[in-house]
Amino acid sequence: MGVVGVGSIGQVHLRNYAASRNVKAVAVADLDKERAEAAAAEHGIEKVFTDYRGLLALDEVDAVSVCTPPFAHAQVTCDAAEAGKHVLCEKPMAMGAKQAEEMVMACRKAGVKLGIGSARSRFDPAVEEARQYVSSGRLGRVYYARVSTFRRRGRPGLDMLKGSKWFLDSSKAGGGALTDIGCYDIDVVLYLLGSPQPVAASAITFRGVGGQPKLETPYDVEEHASLLVRFEGGVAATFEIAWASNMDHGEGLILFGTEGGLRLNPFTLYTEQEGRHVAITTELPRQRDAAWQLLVRDFAAACLQDRAPKTPGEDGLKVMQITDMAYLSAKSGREAALRDLK
Repeated sequence: MGVVGVGSIGQVHLRNYAASRNVKAVAVADLDKERAEAAAAEHGIEKVFTDYRGLLALDEVDAVSVCTPPFAHAQVTCDAAEAGKHVLCEKPMAMGAKQAEEMVMACRKAGVKLGIGSARSRFDPAVEEARQYVSSGRLGRVYYARVSTFRRRGRPGLDMLKGSKWFLDSSKAGGGALTDIGCYDIDVVLYLLGSPQPVAASAITFRGVGGQPKLETPYDVEEHASLLVRFEGGVAATFEIAWASNMDHGEGLILFGTEGGLRLNPFTLYTEQEGRHVAITTELPRQRDAAWQLLVRDFAAACLQDRAPKTPGEDGLKVMQITDMAYLSAKSGREAALRDLK
């Protein structure tokens, strides 16, 4: 593996590669030479570049982690594909659906794998168990999903990761709470429902919790987004996402089926037994940190075994289509359809 971008998220990738048996990081690239050299020294890596194209030219690099800010994801990914390298790209996948589609097509044309970091929640035990419930038909026909995720104060670049002000600038991040953390919730719903094609979204966004902070850098992204998404086949989902609110946590993910309902945390099945309505709660392990290890292990295995990763670029594209439709809807004040995206 080569790692492009060794900031906070790139460091996470490096630590997980160091802990994996089927992958080894052999090169890093970062515009900040001092940061790149420090990361290489920490992880025993000899090859260091300030231009990622030098990393892509290395024969010993089979794949790359793209851990730059979002505005650089598409270019680095497409260049890596052209160089014959598999790509594990961090979230959000791109600045929009158009770039995401270009990334998918470039990797498909080059015959390389494309995995997306927004899908790492797929490795959570509760998500895996829920997928079994859905695919086995235990819930009947799942017709609706609802997710709410709230942070009291968790704005990157302001409340956390304070050195990364680009999170607050739409020209560099692509969006705010919806793009940054909503991508996880959207991806989980796609995974549980069998990756249906989104067709339309209606959304509102808001910024202004606690007043406008005084910053020397741009802050023009949303702190809160609420959206209703319609998919092919008649299924729909509602997402409520906030990285700044006067509320804690949210309710997590709920699935509504014709024969039963499911709440992921705590993992609870709502069904009937002997004519009575019952709620059955199951204790499942919480392995949030393990998801990173499983993500990189699965991606490496997909490359070695020539199979699709569990976190495919095609699903990442659908996440970006949903966020694009949501932002268009919020701006226009009406529902936005897939055909409205340019």
